[in-house]
Amino acid sequence: MLSTALLAALLAPTAQAGATASHFRPETRLGANYWNAPSAIDGKMETCWMVPGESPNAGEYIVIDVPKGEVDKIAMVIGWAKDETTFKDYARIKSVRVEVLSYNEDRDLVPAGTADASFEDKGGWQVVDIPDIKVGTEEAGGKVKITVSGVYQGADYPNFAVSEVLVHMKEFDATPKVESASAPVDGKVQDALADANPKTFWAAEAEGATITLSTSGFGLSRLGIAPGPKDYARPKKVKVSVGNRSLVTELPDAAGPQWAEVPAMNGYTGSAWGELTVEILETWPGTKSGAVGISEIVARATVYESL
Repeated sequence: MLSTALLAALLAPTAQAGATASHFRPETRLGANYWNAPSAIDGKMETCWMVPGESPNAGEYIVIDVPKGEVDKIAMVIGWAKDETTFKDYARIKSVRVEVLSYNEDRDLVPAGTADASFEDKGGWQVVDIPDIKVGTEEAGGKVKITVSGVYQGADYPNFAVSEVLVHMKEFDATPKVESASAPVDGKVQDALADANPKTFWAAEAEGATITLSTSGFGLSRLGIAPGPKDYARPKKVKVSVGNRSLVTELPDAAGPQWAEVPAMNGYTGSAWGELTVEILETWPGTKSGAVGISEIVARATVYESL
């Protein structure tokens, strides 16, 4: 039998920012929910989910709503990554138990699978692969409950704080629609970005170059950006933005699609919808031209819009 507190957390609607927690540190000055679960899925390292100072840490949990699909990986920034001091001062997540719960055809939550994950005591994102666990039916998805089983001790405070938690859903290939792109040079127009022909490419002045894509129909999780010929500059650092969130990725100077992450909006990969913008921030130099060239943009998604 599920406890009353857990049942309430599991049945909380997606509208509540997509996440709930067992407990969180009370706060009056910054807002009652400042340290609550939504602060661990807001894409901001300066905020965090923090449990009360008297918490035993082990047994605390966060529950994240997910769509129909397969849970593939668990990712975390295991401490409060506002700065080096906050990261070391508070306890950090060492290990967790992952429980996937799936809505059945009667809209009841039923167990779908479990897994364990461990993290190193270091900053930045850590992505841990777990056995794939299917979740949901044709009508609905489910929830992922992540329970803390061990922590690294903080230098000054016993309670843990976690800046970010992200559920990685299993991906499939998707085709984004190119809505617009910066003015072309040398006759290399934007239609080449999605023509499935690696011999054609779009080119534009590198400074301020942008591409706008439509994510309608899919929840995109990653973009694959294939550079043009060596004569032209190639994308080195790109910023992908959707809604009010952005992620910057540095791409290697290599042939074929180089992958950039799409910001997640609700605690799982592929949870961003609507227009998506790619900005070229830096380039690898071309042998003949300073204009940037891209031969193709492909994508990976985790969910269809209807789900």
